[in-house]
Amino acid sequence: MASLPRQILIERVLQLWHDGQHDTYAIAALLDIDEREVCEIIEQSERRAL
Repeated sequence: MASLPRQILIERVLQLWHDGQHDTYAIAALLDIDEREVCEIIEQSERRAL
């Protein structure tokens, strides 16, 4: 899979996460990225929301 532009990748990770139907492993597999990156995106988003 071709690498998605960063902003689109972040939006897609957060969309899948907030839908509540995917865990971090599934999101990483769907987007062909490292699970650690998925976790970092989610954590950064949640810190900004506080």
